[in-house]
Amino acid sequence: MQHNGVLETDQLDHTDHPPLVLEDIWRGIENDQFLPHFQPKVTLRGMELKGVEALMRWQHPRRGTLTAGAFLPLVADNFLFDDLAFVMLERSVAQCRRWLDQGLEAPVSVNLSPDLLRDPHLTERILEKVHEHGIPVHLLTIEVPEAAVAQESSEALETLIQLRVSGFGLAVDDYGTGRCGRAQLERIPASELKIDRQMLAGAARKPTLKAQLQESVDLARELNFVAVAEGVETREEWDLVNELGCDMAQGYFIARPMPGEALSDWLMAWNADPFL
Repeated sequence: MQHNGVLETDQLDHTDHPPLVLEDIWRGIENDQFLPHFQPKVTLRGMELKGVEALMRWQHPRRGTLTAGAFLPLVADNFLFDDLAFVMLERSVAQCRRWLDQGLEAPVSVNLSPDLLRDPHLTERILEKVHEHGIPVHLLTIEVPEAAVAQESSEALETLIQLRVSGFGLAVDDYGTGRCGRAQLERIPASELKIDRQMLAGAARKPTLKAQLQESVDLARELNFVAVAEGVETREEWDLVNELGCDMAQGYFIARPMPGEALSDWLMAWNADPFL
């Protein structure tokens, strides 16, 4: 499962429709059809909810709910991802406020692109939305892909530092896919290292992959990052990342992405029997 808030394996598009075109995207934006679904992140030791990741969905009037993989290539080709990412951020912050009003504190993570990180006013824009909805800054984590860290952009690094100084969490996403070295990670004031699904798949049965996964978990610990295993899909994988010392896990074994209003019911069921 490749994130970036973006490409996932559960494609919900229907092949009996004509290809999406740019006008469809604009119409969807104008009609508020893009919205976040939320996938829980839980601790491996206590199996407690520690946050959710916002993943982009398109509530299409004819095609139903589309995952980002169904439309993101068109969005990226037309330079619309940053606009949609900020829509997701604002709606995620608003949902976080609704959860707080219900007595549920659920920190939310939102994906941003490397291009958006070069905006010198990004931190100010995000702070404005957070203050508008009245949520504490520590309840929002910004996720950036490992590839963005590997680029070593001075503008992006300055923005990441500003975000951390302002109190936001900062996660390096898709770790294991972007060839980011330790020295580059040490420059980033991150709070989480999200280990990509491709490092986990098959690691329970392949010693070489397991050793690489262990190295990633150990690196997170050495850098004082929270180690999050992405794409945990089976009990075997859950047991493996627990054995290797991961702090948190996220994936279909725990929960599929869900609308914000479904989180409370999911949490009640999870607390009653996590592996039901």
